Order: sequence, then C-alpha cells, then structure tokens
Amino acid sequence: MPVYLQIVGRKNSGKTRLIENLTRELVNLGYKVATVKHTSHDHEFDRPETDSWKHRKAGSEATIILSPNRWVCHAKTLEPDTQRILEDTLFRDKDIVICEGYREEGIATIECVMRGRELIFGDNPNLIAMISEGEANMNIPVFGPGEIGKLANWIVRKFGLSRSN
Repeated sequence: MPVYLQIVGRKNSGKTRLIENLTRELVNLGYKVATVKHTSHDHEFDRPETDSWKHRKAGSEATIILSPNRWVCHAKTLEPDTQRILEDTLFRDKDIVICEGYREEGIATIECVMRGRELIFGDNPNLIAMISEGEANMNIPVFGPGEIGKLANWIVRKFGLSRSN
C-alpha cells in the first residue's frame, strides 16, 4: 500500500514545480512514484477527433486506450470513489502517491506558502510540513523551494518508505 501525500497551496505558489522536482528526486532515490492532479473544472482529457474521443462522444461510459507501455481510462461517473480508484486499481504497486489539488481529510499534507500569504491548512492536523521562502511560527518543518533533496529524504524517513522491487 503506498503512502499518500497531498500538496496544497494558493494559485501560483509552486505546487506543480514542487511535485515535478520531488517526483524526480524520489525516482532518483529508487522509489516508484505516482501523481494525481485533481481539478474541480470539467474539461476534455482527450484531443478532439482521436478514436477514443469519438468513442466517448458516441456515448461510451468508459474508454480505455491501451498501448505497449501505457494505458489511459476515461470513465464517466457522477461521484467517483476516489480512494478505491487510487488504491485498488492504479497505485497498489507504488511506494508513494503525490496528489495536487486533491484535498482529502486524513492525508498527510505539505503546503506551499508564498511570502506574506496565509496558510490554507493552518490548523489542520494533517499539515506535516511547509514549503516557504520565509520563517514559520509553527511546530512543523519548513523547507525552502530549493531544498528538494532534503525534503525527499525527510519524507522517506518520516513515512519509513521502502523501495518496491
């Protein structure tokens, strides 16, 4: 079962860059990493006029694209059971899953904070660390935006991550 970690922060606070750099660092350390980008906006995940797009437009409830090295599933659902999708289907063989834009209770959270801005998760008990250029008056670790290696090693120790085979 993987460790789940969510990255939160206000718009343009560095969430995506943090996830890119942290993913790269954890992979370089030998861990299997998966990422989730959650959005509240409804948008097309498929390019218009592709075969899978045509299948969905024809009314398919779920369309899976299979290739030799990847697969993608587009499924229509009103209220997805996110935890079941993540745990049972996609990520059971991963070491860590890093989520952006996915604010779920009970998941360890790291918040990206821009200088002079307030925390979104300030008093949330799931807030385990911050990424900030400034000081923080909280009892959680604070990492600078450039301290990715230090952050990755802290995450490995904090969660007792062991590499998958």
